[in-house]
Formats: sequence, structure tokens, C-alpha cells
Amino acid sequence: MGMPAPRPLMLCHFTAVEVEPPDFVDLAARAGFAAVSLMIQFPRAYSPGFPMTGDTRMRRETRRRLDATGVTLFDAATCRLEPDTGLDDFRALVETAAYLGARGIDVNGNDPDPARLADQFAALCALCAEHGLGVGIEFMMSTQVKTLGDALALIERSGADNAAVTVDALHLARSGGSPADVAALDPAQISYVQLCDGPAAPPAGEAYAREASGGRLLPGDGDLPVRELVDAVGPDVMLGVEAPSRWRAEQGVPAAAYAAQAMDAVRRLLGSPGGGAG
Repeated sequence: MGMPAPRPLMLCHFTAVEVEPPDFVDLAARAGFAAVSLMIQFPRAYSPGFPMTGDTRMRRETRRRLDATGVTLFDAATCRLEPDTGLDDFRALVETAAYLGARGIDVNGNDPDPARLADQFAALCALCAEHGLGVGIEFMMSTQVKTLGDALALIERSGADNAAVTVDALHLARSGGSPADVAALDPAQISYVQLCDGPAAPPAGEAYAREASGGRLLPGDGDLPVRELVDAVGPDVMLGVEAPSRWRAEQGVPAAAYAAQAMDAVRRLLGSPGGGAG
């Protein structure tokens, strides 16, 4: 196997979201990742999450670990725009992202009213711009921003100039998109790429949500065109592994060991020739 081309690599918190943010920073550093995303604020449907907004001990410790390890916070998650959310719901997340030195935040769009969604998104982007943060809109079939086209349309409608699209390998495939669609974008339109894998055929019915939240494979272990997706973006685009997997817990694989497996998987992927299925 040839040496992989050096490029930015990140470990996404959702891969092992039970790990507290300070420990996740250390875990990623030990596995060799240069950056992380962190779940600062959880969507309402999930657990309350971690005490990371406001001047908390965990937030201060997370900043200390980032400084100590040299790992950078690329992405702070997540702002889920619902019909009844407003800017005040996300001010604390944005402030924490800025305190931790994040490059940007992650947004899901789940308001069925396109005009209201665009207004919410524009206001959030403006707030982030005040803090020097970018905004990545992540499309997925389980929200109202379902496709790459939906995400691009939202950005255009909002008029925000600090917004780009977060491309998740699974959501791209399940929404009918392809690496060719991503290759057609201007690099400035891409926030970063989340890598994982899975079977070529999408699961039926309710199994889609279960696949996304805990049924993913590490990149290169399935049938999705993950290598083609990597080839579709420039070498400066951040690649993040986001591969939450129920089998890891069922088999008792520790999060640290899984992080090391994730790094091995992405290194194999980057070292493989282009043109083959991930």
C-alpha cells in the first residue's frame, strides 16, 4: 500500500457520542486525528447532553485539552432549526463554539416553511459571523433539508456568505446524490465531508433513521462510493469520520479502540487507488 496523501483528518463526536468532550479530545489525539467535531448542544429528541454552554468546568477543561493536545475544534454541533426555534435557542452554543476556537457550527434544517427556515438560517449565520464562525448546513432525508440541492437552495435564499454544505457520505447516497454532484461544486461551497460506509441498498422504512444513528460502517468497509467522494473534493477539504455503530457497544469495543480503527480505515481509504467503491 502506498503512503496516504497528507490531508486534514477529523473525528466526529457522533462516532462515540457517549464520551465526554474533554475525553473525546484526548481520544482523538491518541488516534492521530488533527481535529474534532463536538456535540455541544443536542437536538431535543436526544438526551440533554453535556454541560458545555456557559462557564462550566467541562467547557474549561475541554479548552485546556484542546490546547494541550494541539487538536483543533473544527465543528460544533448542533443547531436544529425547527418551526418553533429562535436565535436565542442557539446563542449559548455559538458563544461556546467561539470560546473553544471552533471554525464553525453544524446546522440541520427541520422547518417545513421554506421562508421561515431561510430567515432563521440567515439570522443564525449573521450571529455566527459576529463571532468569526462559519456555518455548515447538513442535509439528510430525515429533515426538511433532504438533499444537496435543498441545502444549496437554502444558502442561496438566505443570502449568507459564511455558509457552506456539510456532505455526509451516507446522507448523500440515501438522498440520491453522488460524488459527481459534489465534484461539480465550487470548493468554497463545501464545509467538510463526513465519511462512513454502508450497504449499497438503503434500508426500508424506519430502519433509515436507525442506520444513520447507529448502523454505519467505517469508511471502506461497505459498498458506498466513499473513495470517489474523497476524490471529488480538493485535498484541502476536511475529512471527518462519523460512523456511529451499535455493534461496537454490543461487542464491547472501547471508544478509544474504535477511534484507532477509524484512523486505520481512513488511512487505508486514502492509500487506495481512486475509482473503486469505498
